[in-house]
Amino acid sequence: MCYRCLLCGCDYVCVRVADNKHPPILSFDEYTTIRKNLQRNNIEVDNEFIREVWHPIYRQHFLKQALSRAYDCRRAFYMYHQQMDVDCGDVVLFHRIQQMMKVTSNALRQQIMNREARRLDKEIKDVLDDYSQDAEKKSKLLIGRRVTLAEELKRVRQIQEKLEEFIQALNKEK
Repeated sequence: MCYRCLLCGCDYVCVRVADNKHPPILSFDEYTTIRKNLQRNNIEVDNEFIREVWHPIYRQHFLKQALSRAYDCRRAFYMYHQQMDVDCGDVVLFHRIQQMMKVTSNALRQQIMNREARRLDKEIKDVLDDYSQDAEKKSKLLIGRRVTLAEELKRVRQIQEKLEEFIQALNKEK
């Protein structure tokens, strides 16, 4: 029993999906058959539910078939080198899917980064607003060991500049 049998519990759907040329949508007769098979198992469903279940089943089947053809194409690479005609459209399909996933993941990554940047920016603004309202926090930040050291260093540089000017003035007088 394969995955496709889970739709109605019979082999009919499996046979239809196994048909490589089955269209992506079910016919009215197929809906009726599936509904009748489910009713035999005391399960009541409508066409919408069958369609919702059929779509992922068919999509999975389609991708499995394409993957199988891509593997066959990989084996047919030798024939390609012998100048034989090889149809490898499924390789292009999976390449496009891969490119689409890369673009989508980059877009999602960028959205997340932008959202986090905005959130962080807002949080920083809130913290700075809190600090600007609290005089005690401002004074604590403005008066600390680093601040006093920086002020003393500034005074030392000013004195050093004045000394250099004084030395230059003495050298000019000589």
